[in-house]
Amino acid sequence: MRSKKVKDADLARVKPALLRAAQQARRTAAATFTPLVIYKDGRTTKLAVVKEKRSKYGK
Repeated sequence: MRSKKVKDADLARVKPALLRAAQQARRTAAATFTPLVIYKDGRTTKLAVVKEKRSKYGK
């Protein structure tokens, strides 16, 4: 996937904010032993989060 330059400063911050929110949701699900609900390929799915894994692409 190619990254594009976004002219609107607010839109440029959307993707990083969504990634941070997803990471926090994973942490919360792992800490509270609750499933993580995701939407993928037009379906919602509950996933068990056992332990947070660090992505080689994330921080």
